[in-house]
Amino acid sequence: MKRMTAELADWLRSRIGENIVVDKLHGDVSGRLFWRVFSGQDTLILMDSGTIPIWPWLDIHELLATRGFPVPSVMDCNTKKGWVLQEDLGDLRLLDADDNEYGEYIDNALDLLFRMQRELDRKLCSGSIAGRRSFTPAFFMAELENTLESLFFRLLSVPMDDLLSLQAEMRNLCGMIDEATVFTHRDFHSANLIIHEKRLMMVDWQDARFGPSAYDLVSLLRDSYRDIGLSWEDRAKKYIHAQGKLNIFQVALTACQRSLKAAGTFSRQYRKTGDSSFLGYLPRTFRYLGDYARICPQLENLVNSVYSALDTCSGEIDLRDFRYSNIPGILEK
Repeated sequence: MKRMTAELADWLRSRIGENIVVDKLHGDVSGRLFWRVFSGQDTLILMDSGTIPIWPWLDIHELLATRGFPVPSVMDCNTKKGWVLQEDLGDLRLLDADDNEYGEYIDNALDLLFRMQRELDRKLCSGSIAGRRSFTPAFFMAELENTLESLFFRLLSVPMDDLLSLQAEMRNLCGMIDEATVFTHRDFHSANLIIHEKRLMMVDWQDARFGPSAYDLVSLLRDSYRDIGLSWEDRAKKYIHAQGKLNIFQVALTACQRSLKAAGTFSRQYRKTGDSSFLGYLPRTFRYLGDYARICPQLENLVNSVYSALDTCSGEIDLRDFRYSNIPGILEK
């Protein structure tokens, strides 16, 4: 576990005084470091972005905060070093909510999403990096190339001919997804929504950009970390009706890309860290694909090809029981 550098400790004391205690927090997959800082009765969160540029985080924070969206307040920052002192929202994520509250908070998150898509239009976002970058078919496919390499090639040892067939099907999928038309958080799911004083607050917005109107919707309702169950489809249809320009086929297409992308991310993190907990999200994520093919027949060939690879191929890991178990097999080294 990386420790706070002396330089960062000196900066922190210069901002809030000598009488402080710090507690290292679990970081995120980006490599950023976090501490909870205790100063008297107050607590703050200190973030060290390390080698990751901090300006996109600050730029999008300003965009969201000035429009009254629920993000933590920034108390102080050192933009050159990538250090930020921010409001402490606590540790209760939407992911951790009990079953009785989870559905209610999901609906609150959908209201928040609807408001972001309505208010944060291109004109308003034109001065922010979020308004100057967009999802494209090539970007979507680059994400899926990681899935092909990290999971299907490296971990499952799928034969080359089958990889090329999967690649062609994935390219077809990426070309069918709607154009980027609305503001997207990009990681709008239960691990990035914090319950603070009975209100949902957003974190991890630094990759926000314009994208399909279904993107954040499926990130929330088809969350790899927690399955909302059969109600996901009813909630999606209700959102479609309110939004007015979306349809269930685009929900299925976008969800398919997002789920396949997530599978690649979990695989890459396992390969990078050796932490097998990342693999535990794969079976649920792949089970979701069957819903998408049921809703949108254009996805049947892709989903059948993915399932065929999972059913017949194993290498460093074994996902042949993904329909019934959340515990992938791992080859003993």
